[in-house]
Amino acid sequence: MRKILFALAALVAVSALAAGGKSKYLVIAPHSAEECMAALDDIDQHAREVLKKIDWGCTAGDHTGYLTVEASSEADALKMVPERTRARAKAVKLVHFTSEQIKQFHSGK
Repeated sequence: MRKILFALAALVAVSALAAGGKSKYLVIAPHSAEECMAALDDIDQHAREVLKKIDWGCTAGDHTGYLTVEASSEADALKMVPERTRARAKAVKLVHFTSEQIKQFHSGK
């Protein structure tokens, strides 16, 4: 299992270097139904470029903004959303795996 984790970590590092030090992040920014209009107003007033890229689950009852960005770090990814929203937001680093990489994980190489 440790070999697999090491291989995964190495692949993530190589992917980041290939992307010029930037990685892809999914920023997940939840808010309550009561906070919905304020959250939308924050994005509209302070981050218009983000407004063009963010997807919302609000109309389905999932009061969350979802944003995929390229950033140098988790902290930089979180800076894409207004400070009030950032307090509860999280950034998840994303990677793609090829079929060959998955085979390597199984072999422990």
